[in-house]
Amino acid sequence: MPGWLASLFVNPAVVAPGLALIAAPILIHLIHRLRYRRVRWAAIEFLLKSQQRNRRRLLLEQLLLLLLRVLIVVGLVALVARPLLDPDQFALFQGRKTHHVVVVDDSGSMRDRWGGTTAFEEARQSILAIADLGVRRPGTQLLSVLLASRLDQPVYTARPLDQTFLGELEGRLKSIEATHRTVPLDQALVAARRLHEATPGSTQLVHVVSDFRTEDWQASGPVAAAIKELTAAKIEVNCLRAVPEEHPNLALTNLAGSLDVAAANVPLRLTVGIRNHGKQVARGVRLNVLVDGQKLPTAVVIEALEAGQATQREFDVVFPTTGSHAVEVQLPPDSLDSDNQRFLAFTIPDNHPVLLIQGDATSSDVTALQDALAPAPGLTGFAPSVENVEFLRRQPLDRFQSLFLVNVPELPADVVRLLEQYVENGGGLVWFLGDQTRPAFVNKSLYRADATGLFPLPLGATAELIRDETNPAADIVFGAHPAFRIFQGEENPFVETVAIRKYFTPLEDWEPASGVQVVARLRNKSPLFLEHRVGQGVVFTCLSGSGGDWTNWPQNPSFVPLVLELARHIARPRQRFDQKIVGEELPVVLDAATYSPHLELTIPGGAIERITATVEQADGGPATGEATTGDAPAGEAATSARYREVIRSTETPGLYRIALKRLDGSDEFRQFSFNAPTAESDLALATTESLRQGLGGNVQIREHGNLDLTVSGETGREIHDFVLWALVLLLVGEQLFAWRLGYHPPGGGTGGTAGQTGPGGVAGGLLNRVGLGGRS
Repeated sequence: MPGWLASLFVNPAVVAPGLALIAAPILIHLIHRLRYRRVRWAAIEFLLKSQQRNRRRLLLEQLLLLLLRVLIVVGLVALVARPLLDPDQFALFQGRKTHHVVVVDDSGSMRDRWGGTTAFEEARQSILAIADLGVRRPGTQLLSVLLASRLDQPVYTARPLDQTFLGELEGRLKSIEATHRTVPLDQALVAARRLHEATPGSTQLVHVVSDFRTEDWQASGPVAAAIKELTAAKIEVNCLRAVPEEHPNLALTNLAGSLDVAAANVPLRLTVGIRNHGKQVARGVRLNVLVDGQKLPTAVVIEALEAGQATQREFDVVFPTTGSHAVEVQLPPDSLDSDNQRFLAFTIPDNHPVLLIQGDATSSDVTALQDALAPAPGLTGFAPSVENVEFLRRQPLDRFQSLFLVNVPELPADVVRLLEQYVENGGGLVWFLGDQTRPAFVNKSLYRADATGLFPLPLGATAELIRDETNPAADIVFGAHPAFRIFQGEENPFVETVAIRKYFTPLEDWEPASGVQVVARLRNKSPLFLEHRVGQGVVFTCLSGSGGDWTNWPQNPSFVPLVLELARHIARPRQRFDQKIVGEELPVVLDAATYSPHLELTIPGGAIERITATVEQADGGPATGEATTGDAPAGEAATSARYREVIRSTETPGLYRIALKRLDGSDEFRQFSFNAPTAESDLALATTESLRQGLGGNVQIREHGNLDLTVSGETGREIHDFVLWALVLLLVGEQLFAWRLGYHPPGGGTGGTAGQTGPGGVAGGLLNRVGLGGRS
């Protein structure tokens, strides 16, 4: 088929057969005239002279009727072939090509499912429709396919479109699935422009296939700005919707808990978040919980969740052993499966070391804290050890999850600096004061007005809280704080019997600096507990003591849960790298003196990858975000060679298990959880009107199911409507003209059309023409 013909018709294959049909009315006309035998009739001879006079006019009229019928056939062919007219298209006759760059949104929301299909499957069909359109114009069309998740790896680049390539494209698209993550659509559009720059001189088109969610296609967002840059560069943009309508979706948004203090045989409270992205109330939502792959007998039930609202639910789980563990929460199936699961992986150590520093060796204040943290070995998971101030100089502090400084008089300057570094790197510190506390030292060496020091306020003098027998109110008024949640929501008779006898007051006119929070006060409004952050760590300060003449709290049953909650709240985070989003890299660093470089990675679904890590000489601690494995805590500098490997095959939500081999022959396992991003859960769609306003009037927007991809700049301006109306006029004209040439006797007899023989044919027509027709 000639290339110029392909540039003038949407369906050029029907042009040649259609033109052959033009001969049909001509042949019928000729056969119609030749099928009668001539019979001479004496009575009509005198009329032949009149026929000779009108012969030229009759022949012209017959030819005009034949022309109308030929034009009707041409119109029917044109209606199917769909001709295109545009002066600019004469360049196509000179071999000018059209380059189609298809940008495919393969983000997590494109896994939206309905009626046995998905948004990404609809995107595949759109790509094939574009390719099929180009195949009908061989030699003039080029196709590039670019996934938004793989900007540096186009699926195809400037491939000529023909029938062979169409089959290859269909097979290739079947092997591609949408990702579970967020993709940079704006960067994909910039990459599409670069692909066009590689084929200068061609007509340039960009087809964007997406679900066009409001989340991504805001008028002021980066994607809209990239579209406007394309249209400003004279590149035509064609937007194809892959989703017909918005679908309701429930999404799990988070799964978290105090993992850093998780212990064997100790209930661990977890919190799961859920959001209703639909437009109707979700009722009777049931969340199943799996612990280490085993489904718990009871489920978390949400009676009703309003449209557009979010909520959280808490539940407790117990792990019988230390080591690697995982929790999974599941929602019932809906439009988007990726966010119906949430995974949490963590490791339970043998214990959680806590360091207690005592200022007075003869005091029982530290003993009360030690008994609260670990009344029996293994009962709480905490392993407290009691030392003096000098210990802070001799041992690294990073191995302790938290530090309690109790009734300490003074600290050497180098120890103060060590404590500052510990807290800045994420450690937790608790102050309990007492008779040994020296306000002058605190105000000079620990307090800073900008709240960057280890103490939150300048200390004044000690004071006594006088017991008022006429006032039944408790001595302590707790604020809304996680450490005090067990004392909130209802009356607690144990707390009401706690007596605070002595406490330190702040200096007069002190006001909390930004970042300093008073979380509990005495009944006389004086601050009792304060919290502030220093770097990545937390400092919690009690302006009273932990026993002795200062308070009777250690003898109260509520003291143990208070200390345990404090230890959990300020614990140094050690597992912050185990929770990741799909698509993120997973760096693994191994101590070469402890581990073999060979490891096995088990990905969700059970597939196993065998990896050999590369060796490098350690010159410091690992970069932020690395999953360190070894005897040294995360963040500490290594002093020997180590193995490093970066795992990138993390596209599927779920649990990733790494099997390590220690040099002593033992095995070690580590789990990491990867979850789908919550940004892909909102399936609300941008309206066509908002897209037109945000992207500009030069952008074509095709609704879902509309695979008529002919656009003005692609192959010219289609004249389908003009052909349709012209065909209607030709049909009407042919009927009227045929009726005019026919014979219609006044008596209602049957007349013949022009060209017929017999009394009702030529004779009747001639009688009518010469004025002799009429009543027989």
